[in-house]
Amino acid sequence: MDEVTQRALNILLKVKSMTFATINQGEPDARIVNVMLVEEDGIYFTTGRGKHFYKQLEQNPKVAICGMNEDLVAVRLIGDIRRCEGREMMHRILERNPLLGNLYAGETIQILEPFHLFRGKGEIFDLGHEPPKKERFAFGGATVNPPGFRITAKCTACGACVDSCPVGVITEGDVYSIEGSLCLECGLCAEVCPEGAIDPPGKM
Repeated sequence: MDEVTQRALNILLKVKSMTFATINQGEPDARIVNVMLVEEDGIYFTTGRGKHFYKQLEQNPKVAICGMNEDLVAVRLIGDIRRCEGREMMHRILERNPLLGNLYAGETIQILEPFHLFRGKGEIFDLGHEPPKKERFAFGGATVNPPGFRITAKCTACGACVDSCPVGVITEGDVYSIEGSLCLECGLCAEVCPEGAIDPPGKM
């Protein structure tokens, strides 16, 4: 796991409670869930077998996570999950999250099932940086596209895009360029380009 990925997952762990989104019969569904553990192989969380969240995870083992810390650093992550076999991971989660054991005391803890987000890709979006900065990451075999709009070879260097950029991250040249990590991805540059020379960001 590289440094950007580790930093992103640690932000999620510190934020603790954040939005977890799933698909429920073709409709989006979201709730607040705690990240319980972060390890070299991904994120661990838990939920009860009686919850709609559990059933959605079993039916479609993917999840989208989004959270922001007090420094205005947001992390979003989409990935594949699987239920952990046995109870070893549940014991480790309880050791690190003792309040969970207080809520589900005694044998009631058996209703909880741990899940592992083992493959994913995401983005750190630092709104405290001037201008806001994006870093993308992936782990577990996933791959991620770079952020930001891209200026293609059709560029005639007319300069129309430069004045449109609200954060001033377009650089002049024979073919102009955009600093993708600082691009807001608003699309103004593409709208004003007379040559259609600016492509939108790839899907994360």
